[in-house]
Amino acid sequence: MPSGNHPPPPGTRLRGREAEQRMLTDALDGARSGQGAALLVGGGPGIGKTALLDHACEVARTPQAHHSRPPQESVVLKGATVLGSAGAESEAAMPYAGLQRLLRPVAERIGELPAQQAAALEQALESGHVAESDRFPLSIGVLRLLCLLGHSAPLLVCVDDAHLMDPASLDALSFAARRLGTDPVAMVFAARDDAPKPAVPGIPAVTLSPLPDTAISEVLGDAAPGGIAAGVRADLVRAGHGNPLAVRGFAAGLSRDQLSGARPLPRTLALPTRLRGAYAARLEALPEPTRHLLLLAAADPHSGADDLVRAAGRAETTVGDLEPAENAGLVRVDGAQVLFADPLLRTAVYQAAPVVRRRAAHARLARAIDPEREPSRYADHRAAAAEGPDSELAAELAAAADTAKELNGHSVASAALEQAAELTPIPRLRACRLSTAAQDAWLSGMPGRASELLERAEPDAVTPRQAGVLELIRGQIRLREGNAIDTADTLLATAEHLVPHDRELAVRSLMRAADAASFAGDPVRHAAAARRLAPLARDNDPPAMRLAFAFMEGCALSFAGDYAAAEGPLRQAVDLAEEVDTPTELIWASIAGLRLGDAPLVHALATRAVSVARRRGALAAVPQALEFLVYSEFWSGRFPSGIGNCMTGLRLARETDQDNCATHHLAALCLLAAIQGDAETCHERARAVAEQSCENSLGLPSALSSWALALLELAQGDAHGAFSRLRVLNHAGPGYGHPTMRLMTAPVFVEACARIGEHGRGQAALAPYADWAEATGSLSSLAVAARCRGLLAAPEDAADHFEEALRLHRACGDDDVERARTALLYGTTLRRNRFPGRAREHLREALETFEWIGARLWVEQARGELRAIGDPEPAAEHHDRADAEDHGLTAQQHQIALLVAEGATNREVAAHMFISPRTVEHHLRGIFRKLNIRSRVDLARMFR
Repeated sequence: MPSGNHPPPPGTRLRGREAEQRMLTDALDGARSGQGAALLVGGGPGIGKTALLDHACEVARTPQAHHSRPPQESVVLKGATVLGSAGAESEAAMPYAGLQRLLRPVAERIGELPAQQAAALEQALESGHVAESDRFPLSIGVLRLLCLLGHSAPLLVCVDDAHLMDPASLDALSFAARRLGTDPVAMVFAARDDAPKPAVPGIPAVTLSPLPDTAISEVLGDAAPGGIAAGVRADLVRAGHGNPLAVRGFAAGLSRDQLSGARPLPRTLALPTRLRGAYAARLEALPEPTRHLLLLAAADPHSGADDLVRAAGRAETTVGDLEPAENAGLVRVDGAQVLFADPLLRTAVYQAAPVVRRRAAHARLARAIDPEREPSRYADHRAAAAEGPDSELAAELAAAADTAKELNGHSVASAALEQAAELTPIPRLRACRLSTAAQDAWLSGMPGRASELLERAEPDAVTPRQAGVLELIRGQIRLREGNAIDTADTLLATAEHLVPHDRELAVRSLMRAADAASFAGDPVRHAAAARRLAPLARDNDPPAMRLAFAFMEGCALSFAGDYAAAEGPLRQAVDLAEEVDTPTELIWASIAGLRLGDAPLVHALATRAVSVARRRGALAAVPQALEFLVYSEFWSGRFPSGIGNCMTGLRLARETDQDNCATHHLAALCLLAAIQGDAETCHERARAVAEQSCENSLGLPSALSSWALALLELAQGDAHGAFSRLRVLNHAGPGYGHPTMRLMTAPVFVEACARIGEHGRGQAALAPYADWAEATGSLSSLAVAARCRGLLAAPEDAADHFEEALRLHRACGDDDVERARTALLYGTTLRRNRFPGRAREHLREALETFEWIGARLWVEQARGELRAIGDPEPAAEHHDRADAEDHGLTAQQHQIALLVAEGATNREVAAHMFISPRTVEHHLRGIFRKLNIRSRVDLARMFR
């Protein structure tokens, strides 16, 4: 059995090596059937060679069922014989030490060999020396002995760490491995792959690559059965670079609190001692100038070869000093860049150096870097070279963080500020720098890291202002992942504490409290924030603050239903957006544009917000800005772009742990599914939105999904269902409804009322919507208001209102969806009033738009109305889903069929459509049945 230096813990399951396991199993099966085989397994330290050989030994010893006969006559073959050995560095200079270790258990069988071979082999094993003329008989003797053993029972020979075995033993075993024929013997060698020539030439070889992330994650699960927090697991997977020994060592070196995420991970994860030792011998063989350059390269992987030579500070040092490391396969120079062949080798080089040498290396690198051009690298090295707290150095690093924020974004600035805080001896100032680092971490999309920095700052936050700052940052994080109503209350209280100490921070806290209240759909808390904010305004405030005050005033008036008074402050907020360049203020301005009913303005402002956020590295703000960009795209019929931005926003929100933002995006996708007539997807998404909204009191996404379901019900002809749903929404409280959504859903509610004869309720719902449209002057909103009047008017008066609506739509020019809806409803009204000729024109216009945007149920409505007036069916080539519909596929089934036909797996389809893999499998069975096919191949051929 192999006796490698670092086998996995007993009972550990081999992960991610299925292909290599099959190769070993095939070799063993060949040996059992009388076909000899040999294999060399190569790879770097800790990559899993020993574990694979251990697996081979376990399989070999397990009795095998032989099924070449019928099942009722199958027999069980006994397990194979296993001989194992491993190279040892201490015995590498002792000829035949490895062979003696391997053959010692079967030494008594040597006497069965021919005399010359037996004598040569016995002499080698006893004395370690044979005459040159006896080397061939010795090698033949080893081969014959292995074959002799194999004929007694199938034989597996495992040689681990073959690169450390004495050359004489390895030559004899290699000789035998190359000559296995029809003998029941399998030989498996494991060796490092860093030598210029293979350890065992002339036999098949397989090199173990780093494990994929999924397999490494499973290794971590085995190493820490108590569980590892998702974020911690991701960090360990990244640090392990696919090396199972490394990640097992990382997990073993962490406390339970660190594994659970309750305590932060160490900045540097220490490599296991055995793994560092495996690299040490290769490094110690290098000349000292080479090791010096490698330490500099390990301390700064971004430095080029010439930069390293300059940082070395030795006149005699040249780029040529890297040549020994290149020849040894440790590094390669790609252009100017020095790249380590194994990422963990870089870590080993750094961690193997004494702390004094590491600090000196960082000091040399810092002197070689321009702090104005590369402030973050400079700060890293200056901090790493520091011997302890240093006020002047901390101030220097804090200044570098400001420069880094402008050049590299919030993430880099956060790291630099954290380093500055660690070197700051004054507690109050340290808390300030840590809290700013937390804010930058949050903006860069790392809320977990931000929370950790806040926790570290808390003991030193001794003033009321500092305590308020920490609560403000926590509130911003909770706004995107916690309960919106609770967050609004917390931020209102935080603002009260901040008002006497910092007006600007109090303003920010009140604005965030209002954001939380708006997310919850809570006009009372929003009004409370607005009332407290108004007295804090100053005439000389900068544009960003004036925008905030104007936005808050306009939103509060709009929530209260005073749309005419709200129009002025909202316009002011939009105008001030020209003078600001920060994502948060631009998002507020885009919301102001929404309240003004100006889709092109919203699109421009939200697009700017996304661009600015990306440029500044404010990753957390990107999905927030996309929330409102997709509104404008849905309104103007830009559905492909809207879908793409919504999916991007959903992905980024999940990646940055902003669950509430993700729920809002999912609600928007719910609305899209309703427009496309995909009932099943719409309902499934709505259920997910409802669950998350209920937990976190998210009135805005909840109301948006209710709007989507009502729109779907109306398109399906269920006017009573839409009426009931929207009537409930109109009376829903915080966490379930939203005042603005009650306004925006009024046209759908009016249409439902008109269909079921509830004209009085329809007029009541239309009144505030019409007031809002008049106050904002939005042509699209005025057109929709006119359409609603047409629906509620007497038959003889309806045409005038619909004609006015179409005139306003044409003047607007950017609301294709609403214009098509107006054309459909006008055509329907004309048909029912017995004007088929005039109805046909409008119904065809509506049909063309609905087919273009893929609104299946509205397409069916328009076609149904056209058939009712005797209009022929449109040509088949205009039906992009005609073939699928002929087979009765639903819209969701058709989409699944297309994705599967393109090669997507069930899991990929599920992720794309936000449904479960089980649901995908259920639909696939239905698709196969409807299309009368049996496989994915048939499906791909059909949709080709």
